Amino acid sequence: MGRFGTVIAAMMIFAAAGQASAQCAREGEELCQSGQTYRCEKTGSELTPIFQNVPCVVNVPTLSGTWVGSGHQSPAGATGADWSIAMTINDGGASIDYPSLGCGGSLSQTSRDDTSAEYHESITYGQDKCIDGGNITVRFFKGNLSWTWTGQADDQPYNAVAVLTRQ
Repeated sequence: MGRFGTVIAAMMIFAAAGQASAQCAREGEELCQSGQTYRCEKTGSELTPIFQNVPCVVNVPTLSGTWVGSGHQSPAGATGADWSIAMTINDGGASIDYPSLGCGGSLSQTSRDDTSAEYHESITYGQDKCIDGGNITVRFFKGNLSWTWTGQADDQPYNAVAVLTRQ
């Protein structure tokens, strides 16, 4: 490579390290950033993420799975303000059950990204026990789902909130 090539290679390694925005916590730690691996090495008195030229995969949170929790409705319905929720999300669609109310149905996805989704609810059983046609929004937050529901019955707006955990 020669002296000139070695200097260029060293400059490229440090330039790549300078681009890493992740912070090193300990020597030898490996970080995944923008699909590339960086290893924390001691450079002088500091820990610096050094580009390793090895691809890596970031674990992206997924909405898919069965989520359970307790909803709180405002204003309270005939069966009370709190009830159980079991929501199943997969790539092909989603469904919802309200076990303590004895109703549930299918969800039509209206939007979705990696960490949130919106659905329109169609109650398919227990129609006399639940409000049909509500809209549900879920957002992945700290390992749980933040869940909100809005709907209307007899010209009265209703809303509900919950934090669902993966079952």
